[in-house]
Amino acid sequence: MKRGRLDQRTIVDAVLELASSEPQARITFKRLGEALGVDATAMYRHFRNKDELTRAALDRLAGIATADARASTGDWHGRLERFVSRMAELSLEHPAIGAEWAMVDPVGPGDVASDEFILEMLSTAGLTGRDLITAYAAVSGFTLAQSAALAQEALVRRDTARDGSIPWISTFGSVDLASFPHVRAHRDELLAIDGLTVYRAGITAILESIARTATAP
Repeated sequence: MKRGRLDQRTIVDAVLELASSEPQARITFKRLGEALGVDATAMYRHFRNKDELTRAALDRLAGIATADARASTGDWHGRLERFVSRMAELSLEHPAIGAEWAMVDPVGPGDVASDEFILEMLSTAGLTGRDLITAYAAVSGFTLAQSAALAQEALVRRDTARDGSIPWISTFGSVDLASFPHVRAHRDELLAIDGLTVYRAGITAILESIARTATAP
């Protein structure tokens, strides 16, 4: 990683690069300093602490996902799907950062831009008032929570690919499924589900529900 003029953008670039190239490594100011060729104390001139830096990195990811979705074509449904898909992809690409979505609120321009985009797409769908805010809460809450969950699994499971392919149910262990007829009947299909399938199924259900609300009398 080449050292340039040290500013907030350069530091966030370094954080995201490390989070991608060293997904299981703990990102510290010391490690960042080594990567940037500066003393770790230099970070404190731009970020007060690790939490502030994490917020900036999450804000960058939100901004990237939003920009990609805005550049996409299609109706509101397809463009929202693009946004939530990019959020999952970016979280899996940078698991040490993406795992923080459920706990950290970035409160930056990228984060606010993502809120604006979701509200704009839902308004385009025809939602107003309480329906609009409820739909926003469903899309935003599900996207952040599940993106964080995917990233967390990728973070702790060192032997797996960062593509959302970790099984949702890895095993039923020694449980006798004779007492659970529905689980037994669908055992193989359940074991075939992975994390990204769950993510896509959830957001599809939410968007289809929004579409029905938008077209209801």
